Amino acid sequence: MSRPPGSRFGKPDHTGRSSGKLIGRLKKLKAPKTPFAWLHRELVTSAAWRARSIHTARFIDALLVDHMNHAGTENGNLMATYDQMVAWGIGRRFVNDAIAEALFLGLTRVDPGGRWVNTNQPSRYCLTWFYNDRDDTPATDDWKKVTKEAIKKWRKGRRRRAKKTDPRFTHGALR
Repeated sequence: MSRPPGSRFGKPDHTGRSSGKLIGRLKKLKAPKTPFAWLHRELVTSAAWRARSIHTARFIDALLVDHMNHAGTENGNLMATYDQMVAWGIGRRFVNDAIAEALFLGLTRVDPGGRWVNTNQPSRYCLTWFYNDRDDTPATDDWKKVTKEAIKKWRKGRRRRAKKTDPRFTHGALR
């Protein structure tokens, strides 16, 4: 007997109908072959996600790969060293800016390590749209609170701070 297109296959439930749960060979054929991470539409269309610089996007990508490498069970314990970020295509001088932007946009949270706490441990990151496995907290979705106006204001302030600290800007003009 042939099944109509779109009908469910799988193990029968207590009523004798298909439960929709795949078993055996069908389960193996439908299972993803490689690790993956969910990115939902609300996140991808948010102001925070769309405002990411290329360096911040690469930083988030590196954290997503680390998240997938641990089968999605180590969020809140994700690590990315400077050397790993440089390998991902972020110039060394842009690493701090990428992290600061990701934190401001609410896409990540950080548990600082390294020189800031007098240890030789890397910082640990959490992607805010996933459940935090490290301390058993649900997703914070901090990125939802960030508006386009706040992003513009933050970027303007960042440029102003850069001009004050950049030696090329002396008395308001480039050398």
